[in-house]
Amino acid sequence: MHPVSLAIVLMVCASLAHGEDRGEPGRALYLRYCGACHGPAGKGDGIAGDFMRPKPTDLTQLARKNRGEFPFQKTIQAIDGTMRVRPHGESEMPVWGEVLREPLAITNYLRSIQSK
Repeated sequence: MHPVSLAIVLMVCASLAHGEDRGEPGRALYLRYCGACHGPAGKGDGIAGDFMRPKPTDLTQLARKNRGEFPFQKTIQAIDGTMRVRPHGESEMPVWGEVLREPLAITNYLRSIQSK
């Protein structure tokens, strides 16, 4: 990702996360580190995602795309960088791979927002 684009993503993430905890640590982490690309509701419509090809994944559809079962371990691996996610770089997510050493809170939050 271009350094200017990364700076824009970081600024958007900070603005989305400001005051958005609502007692859910996973949601607050999600908004801070994922919301700019994947959108505040996880639907793949984040403001920074408009500039990405391919478009960010609609994270509310993870269970539906996995025969109705939320892919918990696969989601953890995508977040912590142990599974390669093409738009995030070569081997781990830039920036977030170092920050998100414990992806459980975000994974639990994503499980809670799956569409029915």
